[in-house]
Amino acid sequence: MPQPPTADVTKHGGGVPMRSWLGFAGFYTCSFAVLGAYMQFFPAWLHDVQGFDEKDIAIILSAQTISRTLAGPMWSGLVDRIRDARRVLIWLAAGGCGSFLLFALAPSLLLAWCVAFLFGCLYPPMHPIVDAAAVRTAGRLGFSFGRLRVCGSTSFLITILVLGNYLELAGTQKVFPILVVALAITALSAWFVPRDRTPRVAADSDAAPASWQQLFRSAPFVVLLVSAGLIQGSHAMFYQLSTVHWNAHGIDKSMAAVLWGEGVVAEIALLFFARQTLDRLRPTTLLMIGGTGAVVRWLVLGSTTSLPWLFATSWLHALSFAATYLGAIRAVEVRVPQHLRTTAQGMVGAATAGVGMVFCGLVGGFAFDAFQGSGFFFMAGFAAIGVVLAMWLRRGR
Repeated sequence: MPQPPTADVTKHGGGVPMRSWLGFAGFYTCSFAVLGAYMQFFPAWLHDVQGFDEKDIAIILSAQTISRTLAGPMWSGLVDRIRDARRVLIWLAAGGCGSFLLFALAPSLLLAWCVAFLFGCLYPPMHPIVDAAAVRTAGRLGFSFGRLRVCGSTSFLITILVLGNYLELAGTQKVFPILVVALAITALSAWFVPRDRTPRVAADSDAAPASWQQLFRSAPFVVLLVSAGLIQGSHAMFYQLSTVHWNAHGIDKSMAAVLWGEGVVAEIALLFFARQTLDRLRPTTLLMIGGTGAVVRWLVLGSTTSLPWLFATSWLHALSFAATYLGAIRAVEVRVPQHLRTTAQGMVGAATAGVGMVFCGLVGGFAFDAFQGSGFFFMAGFAAIGVVLAMWLRRGR
């Protein structure tokens, strides 16, 4: 695939407009507060308040990831065509808030699945769009994308720690109204995302609606999608069922929040302090490191619920998630022409938080139902396949 030159998206430099930085930082802060509350505590709300079992929860959440897979690349492609990420983010954030309210009217599995599908069409596709816009702006203005992204990770960490302790006192039923408020604030923060002022390149006129087909014709790009999708998708069982699993073994919600928070601290440390080391690594190297960390992590989680081991392996989130995340983003910046990068980021998002999560999440739900915590061994296998594909991609570069 073409490998056009690209700006260093992680360098520091002067003249960074504070308004642009704060616009992105505010959106990352708000949207990741939603992620923290949603990913850790919404499954518990579905279980404790709505009465769905673990298998039902996996099915409901799979609807969201199926719709994200379908809708994400379309929204990202729209951004590449109209060159206005901010406008699309505003509509998606507002629509995501409105659609989430419908969960209150969806007590059955079918209705909850339909609402999750609609929500997945609107809210999750925002993240690849804002990532692509932030990477572009960081490259143009010379600030660190990784350190900007720390704003989101820090917000995620604070949210799960505070909310975990609060819910121990207030009860899981408070999860829903808290998420509604957080989604509304995120919709407001989208208005402050800076407009994309990147000049059009000559190839933009040729970036027709069939641009996604151009990307799919590249075998290395498809391998990148599968590799990143399997490694990130292997987190599905952890995201959906770890709190339920730990609660069943005597670990309460506040301690589960600490375990999640420890992983996010590791992610923040990697993004903030290891910038120069990360800059020297190839994207495929980051994918291989991230996948290997995931394999080790899931093997341990499938073997024990001992708190010392759980605390030790939570640090591997810096590799299993953050290194994989940066590797996929940087691979797009290196391998994809500029006029297709938002579309490509949307497809990576669809592969990692879409197809990968659907597939691994469904396997994880049924595996948990049959084998309980040993289902994490299936996740380790998926991550191992992702590592092998990253090795193939590295040799073919």
